[in-house]
Amino acid sequence: MNLSKELRELLQNLEEKKSKVRNLIAEDKVVEAENLMEEVRALQKKVALQQELEAAEKFDMEDGTLLNDNSDTDKDLEAEYKRVFLKGLRKQRITADDYSIINEYKAAMHEGGVSTDSDGDMGIIVPEDIQTKINELMRSMNDLSKIIRVEKVKALSGSRVLEKDEDMVPFQVVDEYGEIKEIDNPKFTPVTYKLVKRAGFLPITNELLKDSDQNIIAYVTRWIAKKHVVTKNSLIIEILKSLSSKDLKDIKAIKKVLNVDLDPALSLSSKIITNQDGFQWLDEQEDGNGRPLLQDDITQPGKKLFKGRPIAVVANRTLPSTGTTTVKAPFIVGNFKELMVLFNQGVYELASTTTGGDAWRRDTTELRTITRDDCVKWDTDAAVFGKLTISTTGA
Repeated sequence: MNLSKELRELLQNLEEKKSKVRNLIAEDKVVEAENLMEEVRALQKKVALQQELEAAEKFDMEDGTLLNDNSDTDKDLEAEYKRVFLKGLRKQRITADDYSIINEYKAAMHEGGVSTDSDGDMGIIVPEDIQTKINELMRSMNDLSKIIRVEKVKALSGSRVLEKDEDMVPFQVVDEYGEIKEIDNPKFTPVTYKLVKRAGFLPITNELLKDSDQNIIAYVTRWIAKKHVVTKNSLIIEILKSLSSKDLKDIKAIKKVLNVDLDPALSLSSKIITNQDGFQWLDEQEDGNGRPLLQDDITQPGKKLFKGRPIAVVANRTLPSTGTTTVKAPFIVGNFKELMVLFNQGVYELASTTTGGDAWRRDTTELRTITRDDCVKWDTDAAVFGKLTISTTGA
């Protein structure tokens, strides 16, 4: 990277100011945040001017051509940042130049970076290409967030205005030159969120830290992906369990949920969440000709459909069945993108230590991972939490 000292200092100052603004917003100090934002805007203008000045100075005054081709600047920055990231992972010393690279990467990505919370936590974000690998791994796992609405946000708290699937009235009959009265407008509902910091520790042997970059990255990405899927699923299931329950005694009861209980628009786009017991029971059901009621999902090999609705299966230990004499499995049907919203920053912050926790006793490095998210209930009419009777004994 060939950043000037002036530009590095400006970028670092800018990120420090922005971090302070985020903390003020999180503390509901709106006036102070607005005042500080004026300084942020002024610094942003300075950064833009400095970048423009340095770009102009790269021209060869004799022939007016660029002395340096910056077409690979983004790739260079990504590579430089990954180098610094791995240094931090291995608990190697981060220099002032390294911190400048971190801040420049943050400015280029417009998110993440060296973040300082109001409680003093600091860490560096996972590079974009590694975050992409984590997201790809999560997509291959049993990640329930794939079937709900996910909103990526930057502020630690805030709100979104979302439109519910409300009943609409038809156009009115109007006489020629008659007054057109106001008809129903879209009905919007504010959904408030507050990101919660969640963290975990991963012990890494010092032998692994001496291994290749690729092996370290693969090990860390697998762990983060698995951990975050479990975390998101627990938040989603917590909201599902908060819904009012309804007994479902047979296939006819399930069909009634799809045909009557849910709005037709929601039913058409609905999905099913059940546990292993519920799926096993459903998989055993046949029609009058002995054909299975479940259909293969040709878009997702190995997956099944019921009446055209995809089925997501959760482990019994995560979403257990209830009862002894009459066993009932959780069987949730609905449009989960309308039911809830998962807000997150879409980034992971890492910090490592060789002295904290049990690291010094185990001769390991402890990797702390932090993510921030919040799952909020939105439209409770968008889903039905059914308790499906799957077996009865002693009757």
